Amino acid sequence: MNPNTDRRNRILEGVYHSSWSTSMITQAIVAALEIFMLVYTLVNPELFGQYMKIYRRFYIALLTAALVYILMNIYIKKDIERRHMWLSIANPLYAAFYFAWALGITYFDAVKYGVADPTVSMTFSLTVPLSFFLFPSVYTIIVAAADAAIFYIMTMVSASIGPMINLSIFIIFQLVLGISFLRLKMKLAERIVKEQENAEIDVLTGFPNRRAYINDIQKLSQEPAPDELAYLAIDMNELKEVNDSRGHEAGDRLIVGAAKCIENCFGEKGRMYRIGGDEFVVILSAREDELNGLLADYEREMASWSERNGMTLSAAYGCVSRAELPDHSITELARLADKRMYEAKASYYQNSGRERRRYMPNARP
Repeated sequence: MNPNTDRRNRILEGVYHSSWSTSMITQAIVAALEIFMLVYTLVNPELFGQYMKIYRRFYIALLTAALVYILMNIYIKKDIERRHMWLSIANPLYAAFYFAWALGITYFDAVKYGVADPTVSMTFSLTVPLSFFLFPSVYTIIVAAADAAIFYIMTMVSASIGPMINLSIFIIFQLVLGISFLRLKMKLAERIVKEQENAEIDVLTGFPNRRAYINDIQKLSQEPAPDELAYLAIDMNELKEVNDSRGHEAGDRLIVGAAKCIENCFGEKGRMYRIGGDEFVVILSAREDELNGLLADYEREMASWSERNGMTLSAAYGCVSRAELPDHSITELARLADKRMYEAKASYYQNSGRERRRYMPNARP
């Protein structure tokens, strides 16, 4: 997925998540009011006269819409990541339906009784930003259309300029207030996403950190692995020795160099993580026949960096492509890549004759 698209989706998820309880409470109030009005038609049928059945249909329609929306929200609450896909369609439709409902009653009152009370439509115009998250542009279109209709209805039943002036002032007020509220929701969600992004970034290298790695692995494990998926586990050699002999500043320089080499070789092919002090992971999108060439480039990149910087940059790595394990999940690819990386690590220290703590081929979760 494109990073910008992924970020936008996370912002929308945050907005809908924060709007969930407010939407549920507001719709519950709407449902309760419609139940009250249905009971009122039974208690005081004289008020509605021959049009009682029509008004009941109005109340039943809105009650049904509110209950369906509540049930839909309860259902999709279990699937937060896809919630915005549902609601980006449902919310504008529900908002338009609510305004149409309000305008229907207002118009019916005007035609049958000669009295038009815009209170119901005005109330919805303020309730909609709370009940349904809409983009400010969508909200403006829906409310402007509803306001034009209510303005027309009012001109049908009132020749006085006073109500028109009051209505115009309220229209401006509701648009400014509603748009400001929706923009505030978006800004808050963007800030939350930015804080999450910062929390998932390794400060030294700029790579996603272990937290981001775990989140991405969990997502990938829930989906069928792409055919060109490959998992690369990398562990730097002799970082501890550099820290002990030359200080942590030299060690940090080595880590940054390792990250730069990884980025230069694999940056266009995958997502890179620093998941520990000297541990990196790259989740690649590459064919199996490309991997050897990429790894050879990585070896040359490390050698070139070492020559330019007067420090030895070396790493043990293990790589597994999905073609090797076609029916296995990303976590199983990770386990095998880890095993190969630990074997390469042990071989490096054995061949170099340096002492090294025992590396156990335990896979990461």
